[in-house]
Amino acid sequence: MSFPPTRERETQELIKRFQAKRARQRRVRLVLAGVVCLVVAAAVLTAVAVAGSDEGGGSAFSSSVTSAPNSAPPTSPRQEAAVAVGVTTTSTAGSATTSTGKTTTTTDKTTTGDTAIPTTSGGPATTSSTTTTSTAKTPSTETTATVAPASSAKVVVIDPGHQAQGDSSLEPVGPGASEKKAKVSSGTAGVVTGIPESELTLAVGLKLRDALKAHGIKVVMTRTSQNVNISNSARAKIANEAHADLFVRIHADGSDNSSTNGIHVLYPVSIKGWTDDIAGASKKAASLAQQALIAATGAKDRGIDARSDMTGFNWSDVPVFLPEIGFMTNPAEDQLLASGAYRDKIVKGMTQAILQYLGLK
Repeated sequence: MSFPPTRERETQELIKRFQAKRARQRRVRLVLAGVVCLVVAAAVLTAVAVAGSDEGGGSAFSSSVTSAPNSAPPTSPRQEAAVAVGVTTTSTAGSATTSTGKTTTTTDKTTTGDTAIPTTSGGPATTSSTTTTSTAKTPSTETTATVAPASSAKVVVIDPGHQAQGDSSLEPVGPGASEKKAKVSSGTAGVVTGIPESELTLAVGLKLRDALKAHGIKVVMTRTSQNVNISNSARAKIANEAHADLFVRIHADGSDNSSTNGIHVLYPVSIKGWTDDIAGASKKAASLAQQALIAATGAKDRGIDARSDMTGFNWSDVPVFLPEIGFMTNPAEDQLLASGAYRDKIVKGMTQAILQYLGLK
């Protein structure tokens, strides 16, 4: 059956209006669904961000409740450690600056062949530290952490010269130098006792260590045994990295002339870019050591000598001196150096000089 043309048009219009209404409803539902998704996503992201912040503990403020009154709960391991000692929060930043590394090689000016070790840390070693404190707060209290000051103890590095076996491989005599010398020699030996120089210097060095520690001085040894292989530049590096107030390189002497005897002390000559920053202080320490050693032992006074050819001097960034405590090629002096009582005199003299140089006497 067919409808009249008028009814046909009305029916088609009703159908179109109905379809348009359904399309609008679908669009509204889609928009609402999109809004809901955005809200849920934002809530999830916010929750994740809050959880991450709480786990990291980066904030100095805490919203959690603590059982202890008037104290902020720790929000990080560092803050927990601070609370354990009665401090709320502490953050510290320290920086130690070391000048460019230098190494030292020394060669005995006579038959011993003194050697020094080049170091890779250089320049007069300086240390600077900066401490930053942060405060943790609760509504009722505010506590600022303080950091204990660094120890003010003086540092002395003792280098017992040589070692059981020398190392003839070469190293630069100073930073950037084309001239090279053996890294370390085995030294001389007692003409009567047969004691190696490396054994004598180690025994005296250990005695000196104990004497200085008894005065509250921090002592660093470049070696405590014979069976090592440490170049002269490496020994200087140890002193540089320890930021030593003084570097003491203990040696004994040798000569083709068996009648030669006595004590003398060596120190670095001023060389621009190498030792010009430590030469003056080194000379002062050498002079004090020479005077104290002669007074303590009664040995022949051979004075002090500035040297430019020692690797251990040229690579050092800290004041340094080298006592030649006697001639092992002289029969009488060799026997004295083997004596515990005479070694004690040497240690007594050097201890007095070091304390005076450091302003502790």
